[in-house]
Amino acid sequence: MRKYVALLLSVVTLLTLAACGSKDALSGTWSAELGADGVITWTFNGKGECTMENAYMKQKGTYTIDGDQLTVMLEAWSEPSTYTFSVDGDSLTMNENSGYGISGVFTKK
Repeated sequence: MRKYVALLLSVVTLLTLAACGSKDALSGTWSAELGADGVITWTFNGKGECTMENAYMKQKGTYTIDGDQLTVMLEAWSEPSTYTFSVDGDSLTMNENSGYGISGVFTKK
């Protein structure tokens, strides 16, 4: 019985360590030329922190992922924005759910 408990604990420990080191699908730097909004660059660190940069500012923030929903809260925003997103290779599509935010197709740098 002790062998089974020790084996179970070993497996749980390995799975926990593997999960701690994993990155999300957004991890990296993504950039797009979005017409009137200019070049927008998002950087996601894979651990819930991000930055958004354009010609006028650079803001730090946080993000969470729930399925295909990305919620971002930047320093200057009074409330978070939620995006429906998808990643296909080096292409990130972000559509802001309210229709007012920055939406587009970004390329991984």
